[in-house]
Amino acid sequence: MALSIQDWHNRFLIQAQWTRALRLYFFDLIKLDPADKILDIGCGTGALLPDLQSLSPADIFGADVSVKHLHRASKLSPESSLLGTDVHNLPFADNTFDMILSHYFLMWIDNTSHAIKEMVRVIKPGGYLVAFAEPDYGGRIDFPSEFFKFREYQISGLKKAGADPYMGRKLPHLFHEIGLHDIQCGAYDGRWESSLSKQDIDSEWLVLEEDLQGTLSPQEIIELKELEQKSLKDGSRLIYVPTFYAWGKVKK
Repeated sequence: MALSIQDWHNRFLIQAQWTRALRLYFFDLIKLDPADKILDIGCGTGALLPDLQSLSPADIFGADVSVKHLHRASKLSPESSLLGTDVHNLPFADNTFDMILSHYFLMWIDNTSHAIKEMVRVIKPGGYLVAFAEPDYGGRIDFPSEFFKFREYQISGLKKAGADPYMGRKLPHLFHEIGLHDIQCGAYDGRWESSLSKQDIDSEWLVLEEDLQGTLSPQEIIELKELEQKSLKDGSRLIYVPTFYAWGKVKK
């Protein structure tokens, strides 16, 4: 069953919580470089937009290919200017934005190099391109052993959906290739959570079930969910997906 707009919005909100500390750090880091216009590309249902409004006095813009997602975003952040567009052909003049940022977005782009080139085109000289989060499922770790195959299952499912499951490790090369400077890249700290909220678990499984469609039968998925509940209770369950970030400045 396909995820609803509310399902996706809940997922985006959880992801936004995971990465908020980095956003706080980044906006504090650039406070001497005030921005007038910031674009959240691939903004989805607008999970980041209220946070961006609170972190910067700039005019906040959001862009996404999904009109349904943008409709949801308009309710969450009516102050933001929202636009339905494809990242490969942005309807903005050169040097429009002081910053373009993305969040779990580049992995879903068909031609990432071209998309980044198009983003850089509309960033002012000295402005920032920021990828706040891109996962790398090639480095996924699961435990106990009954879950070892989850990495291959999810990689296969993401490829079928048109995503790049290895995007995280590619960020440094992509940012260097386009000619950005003052590039900073890194990975989020991994923590073995002793207890996961029901909201986190349910959200993870909604996405995972969609990724696993056609790979496992409904009964196999049910059995894995039951096994995971047991593993969570006895403290043996581990899920770790390395997630990377990068930012750089457009040359003046």
